[in-house]
Amino acid sequence: MDKKGLIIIISGPSGVGKTTITHKILDKISGVRQCITCTTRSRRPDEKDGVDYYFVDDTTFTGLINDNQLAEWAVINGYKYGTPKPEIEKIASSGNDAVLVIDVQGAKSIKSLYPSALSIFIKPPSIDVLKERLESRGEKDRVDMRLDRVKTELEQAQGYDYVLVNDTLDKVVASLKQIIEKARSQKL
Repeated sequence: MDKKGLIIIISGPSGVGKTTITHKILDKISGVRQCITCTTRSRRPDEKDGVDYYFVDDTTFTGLINDNQLAEWAVINGYKYGTPKPEIEKIASSGNDAVLVIDVQGAKSIKSLYPSALSIFIKPPSIDVLKERLESRGEKDRVDMRLDRVKTELEQAQGYDYVLVNDTLDKVVASLKQIIEKARSQKL
């Protein structure tokens, strides 16, 4: 009988380091694959289509919604983000663990579709540190909008299986690795 992989949700405020942490985990644990999400936002210089996101226009995104191809989707900071159902199923049914880097709204949708999904919320060490991280991205015009969402997002942390503080990258990655390994051992 084929063993289905875990579905792992990683959420937290914009700029908290979700993508960086996920990339480190992908390097440290075999059998973990990131589920690539779709977005209508523009590609940043260091991002690649089909690797970091599927960058699509609004019409394409709306078509995915209408065709019921997204497990979750939301409008965040003026852009649409969504996770393709086939992507999740393909990874998990192959026996690999599917990591979804999504916002708090999306996490609720995923938990309703996949109740056994493992959910981890990443918190910043402080709002000031988060603000510095956001400003360093070169998107100063969107920093205030992103910071406005933080309080609401932090309030959602209590609904997650685990909450980690990203004060030191190596420490948070090591903690996440332990959590995933524990969940795998409990699933056996």
